[in-house]
Amino acid sequence: MVARKFQVRHNDYDFVVDYDTDDGFEVFKFQLFSLTSVPPDEQKIICAHDDRVVAEDSDLISISEKLRLVSINDEVQEQRLSKSISNSARNDAELLVSDEELARMLQAEEEALLLQQYVAAEDNGEFEQRIRPYIAQVSKYEDPVSQEAARKTVPVDELEEKALVSLAKEGNFKPSKIEQDHAFLLQLLSWFKQSFRWVNAPPCDGCGNETMNNGMGSPLSSEIQFGASRVELFRCKFCSRITRFPRYNDPLKLVETRRGRCGEWANCFTLYCRAFGYESRLILDFTDHVWTECFSQFLGRWMHLDPCEGVYDKPLLYENGWNKKLNYAIAIAKDGVYDVTKRYTRKWHEVLTRRNITSEPALSAVLTTLTQECRRGFSSQVLSELDGRDKKEREALESDIYSTDDASISLPGRQSGDEEWRKLRLEFGSDSLSCSSCPVRKCIDEHVTRIYNAFHPVLSHFVKEEHSKFKVIELLENLKGIFMDVKNSPFKKRKASVDSMLYGTQAFAELLSSLSLETKVNPDGRVDICLAGDPVKTSLALPVVLDALDDMVHSIEKCDSFGEDSLSFPFLKLNRMHSGSVLASGEELPLGIATSAFDGTRTFKWEEPNGAKGGWIIYKVTDNKMHELVAYELMSANDAPERDPKDWVVEGSNDGGSSWHLLDKQTSQTFERRFQRRSFKITSSGLLFSVFRFRFLAVRDVQSTSRLQVGSIDLYERSGQGI
Repeated sequence: MVARKFQVRHNDYDFVVDYDTDDGFEVFKFQLFSLTSVPPDEQKIICAHDDRVVAEDSDLISISEKLRLVSINDEVQEQRLSKSISNSARNDAELLVSDEELARMLQAEEEALLLQQYVAAEDNGEFEQRIRPYIAQVSKYEDPVSQEAARKTVPVDELEEKALVSLAKEGNFKPSKIEQDHAFLLQLLSWFKQSFRWVNAPPCDGCGNETMNNGMGSPLSSEIQFGASRVELFRCKFCSRITRFPRYNDPLKLVETRRGRCGEWANCFTLYCRAFGYESRLILDFTDHVWTECFSQFLGRWMHLDPCEGVYDKPLLYENGWNKKLNYAIAIAKDGVYDVTKRYTRKWHEVLTRRNITSEPALSAVLTTLTQECRRGFSSQVLSELDGRDKKEREALESDIYSTDDASISLPGRQSGDEEWRKLRLEFGSDSLSCSSCPVRKCIDEHVTRIYNAFHPVLSHFVKEEHSKFKVIELLENLKGIFMDVKNSPFKKRKASVDSMLYGTQAFAELLSSLSLETKVNPDGRVDICLAGDPVKTSLALPVVLDALDDMVHSIEKCDSFGEDSLSFPFLKLNRMHSGSVLASGEELPLGIATSAFDGTRTFKWEEPNGAKGGWIIYKVTDNKMHELVAYELMSANDAPERDPKDWVVEGSNDGGSSWHLLDKQTSQTFERRFQRRSFKITSSGLLFSVFRFRFLAVRDVQSTSRLQVGSIDLYERSGQGI
């Protein structure tokens, strides 16, 4: 451990920061964020005496104590590089490789291009022959009948709701049409991943048992009708019956069968994208894979989507995660054919050595010819727009190959397909997409606190009515049933009917208000629960109240009786902190991010891929207000008990994270079941803090996992605080 004191200058103000090397560089950046409001991912920390950029822990040990902090968003963009460097439109600010490395790469490209002249075959039409069938293939995506058939299979309302909720969780309750479209596309990808089935070997058509490969068969006329020129045969291991697996190529047929391998997956998913109006391409990887690209108006560029993996906007997945040796990645769309290989590599000089089907000029000529054919009959205005977009994409592709990877992002190996098959293809790698350098995230969880507080008058009403333990459980189960009815109704028109006397009380009205719901009495005396505000807020809140009711019933079942003594922590969860900022040592993307620990639901969790032997999460309260932490709760996640936290400490800071005070320490703790809540009270009193830190020191079984996961974290303050 090395303790240091730094004087950091930002916008003509000096800040003193105490730093402990055990905390790590990300904690130091979070301390600066607390003092200056410059987010960690926008910070540029510079040594004052030599202008050296501070980039890691070791720098903070050796440099002088005087530093400057600059927000990268405030820096003036440097001039663009000379067009002589591959005619790229790269900014100096974006070029993170050294001059020596750039020169080496350019030299390697020249050598690869020179070698290609000798090893590449003459243009004998092979490349065009491989591409042309796919041009006819993508034209099928424009068929209105196929598009309508695809749309009918999609739970559109459900995906729209999930898209809006995902935006709301980022604090965006009033998204633009472009933002909604982007979010819907990501939900469409997730839905497709769950609804389409990967086929290693199909189950037996007769008995449903496992089969084994039995060679190839001749396609039947009924199979050829839907593009199945190849048919695989499989023999049942039990009844010896032969099951046929025709490799259908007709996207409309695939909407019906909903099964296949990467070719069928990408083929069918691209149809779905077109069916919902997204500009889409089928990407053909000559090293045996297929995926989709869609033009994102939100991002202003083409975005990679792999339906087999459920991964989006991670074009280096194949080179870095799967260890693929790429050569050609060709995009085929209704308006042209494009070489997009440069988007998927940072080793272009190596890729060039493997591009030996034809020379680069010959390849360019073939693609130009095919694109002109696709655009025949387009209006001059459309052609002009396409030419402009093509030029912009070429510039972006040139920029891509010289940019550096985000070292904090760990890309997974291939997840689809049989494990032995993936190993045979050398595409087996890590099992997750994760990040070791997390951004500061804002918790959108005020509704969780409101719901927890709203249960107080409901339970107090039960006590006043002197209901027995069993009656209270019955009423809570009835409540859960009503809210399930509300949840299962269309999210823009939530409604459920009630008839119990409880539902006319003020206590119930407060609970409904916390869910953005209200009651309305019909002329026939029937009472309906319906929306009272933004339906998205209700969508956010319903999973929270349902999980809370489950926890409440479980707690009451363990009690001997129900009465006045029940109206206390942990049964009542009053004064929960909310709306803070969170930073973590690592997180799983996209569902295991740090804020998932504070969303009040069982659906998501915070997962730290490398946290088994140590990980941390920091919670900074809103507006730097000071709070006394009196209790906290941790909940186990949905699976993998070996990842549960076992040893941890809780600390507080009243100076933005420069120094920490121990509030609680726990060792050898266990969670007996999934979604179990463990409650802990803070024994020290009267101490006020604006930042809280959990340092998880070990998980339940560090020998069997590298991961740490927490289902939820709830912090409770003393009533009336936040000063």
